[in-house]
Amino acid sequence: MTKLHQDDQTEPCFITDGPPASDLPIPPYRTMNLPQILASLTDDELVRWSGDLADAERERRCKAGS
Repeated sequence: MTKLHQDDQTEPCFITDGPPASDLPIPPYRTMNLPQILASLTDDELVRWSGDLADAERERRCKAGS
């Protein structure tokens, strides 16, 4: 069986094979907060979300459309 950690290791081990690939896009969840993500969704996409923030976004859109 493989050990999950080494008892004799004094320092943490880091993978140093190089930086992440520069051609990958930045995931939106790293640059935007949840209200910003919800605001960027189409109405059809927003319908599938649940929760207070999604409800608030739907209400905001209804008021803006009135």
